[in-house]
Amino acid sequence: MNKDKLFLEIALEEAEHALVENTYPVGAILVDENNQIVAKGRNQVHSHHDATAHAEINAIQLAGKTVLDAKVHGKKLTLYSSLEPCLMCTGAILFANIKKVVWILNDDSGFGSFNKVKEAQLFEKKYNEIEIMEEPYDDLKIKQIELMKQWSMNSNHVDNLRK
Repeated sequence: MNKDKLFLEIALEEAEHALVENTYPVGAILVDENNQIVAKGRNQVHSHHDATAHAEINAIQLAGKTVLDAKVHGKKLTLYSSLEPCLMCTGAILFANIKKVVWILNDDSGFGSFNKVKEAQLFEKKYNEIEIMEEPYDDLKIKQIELMKQWSMNSNHVDNLRK
């Protein structure tokens, strides 16, 4: 099996866990250059009552020293996410010096910002160092879309909280 697809499937499993925990269904996996999983993260905004508890941030935090070591010694880390990273997570990815980012589903209508920041040519030098793969597998994209549909009916979804 293709390693990118395998890691995206694991990220999707984390997204499913997030939905079971009644929070936005996003999962992320951080992998080192030897294809070893360094950390798994999932959105925990509602379960932790923390607006910054996003999947990508969670994975980067859990990787701790490995991220700093990779940054200092030029090692390549790859972040796999079930959804295009938001502005906050994009900043964390850039600051963590992650060299490859792969996600299942673009988030044009939501807070997805990885491509928007790149298109604005902000941090252009950093972006030129990052390999980007977006929406590489239709079967996984369909699964993430289904999780998003399920989330829209969840009692913690902002539209439902406002009712």
